Amino acid sequence: MEKQTNLEKSWIKSLGSGNPDLVLPALYEIRNSGSIMMLPHLFNLISRETPVEIRTEIINLLSEIKSQEAVPVIAASLEKHNFGEFLPAFVAACWQSGLDFSNHLRIFAKLFIQEDYITSLEAFTLLEESFPNASDHDRLDCIRYIRDSEYMVPDEKLPLFRELRRVIESI
Repeated sequence: MEKQTNLEKSWIKSLGSGNPDLVLPALYEIRNSGSIMMLPHLFNLISRETPVEIRTEIINLLSEIKSQEAVPVIAASLEKHNFGEFLPAFVAACWQSGLDFSNHLRIFAKLFIQEDYITSLEAFTLLEESFPNASDHDRLDCIRYIRDSEYMVPDEKLPLFRELRRVIESI
């Protein structure tokens, strides 16, 4: 693991303070620096206890990330964290960023199957955009997972599920 700089340590301290007067300036600096190492610290702040302006800034920052190096960090956070009611916004920010998540289709397929309708809709968009860039192995694995999970899809999501299958199986 890379050693943290004094600036990064300062940001982590500010982020941990919970004080918007310290957190927001740190967020702006992190956004401008492009420090991917700070992403896990930012994602830890996406919770109900965090003031809305901080959560909003973190989601906005996520949607603006252009470094492909951030993708594994973002994907890992989706497996690690329970973003609760903020999950749809988090997933939407993933596809809005324009990053290529084609190596992580299974994570978004799982979100599509297991989460609420809005999250499923956002995951659908990401899967649709990432599928053409995926390897044959990853595409087949995702299709297989989606097919095998049909029994878990609630009735209200079945039309969306069928549309997802149609889209990914035709690519």
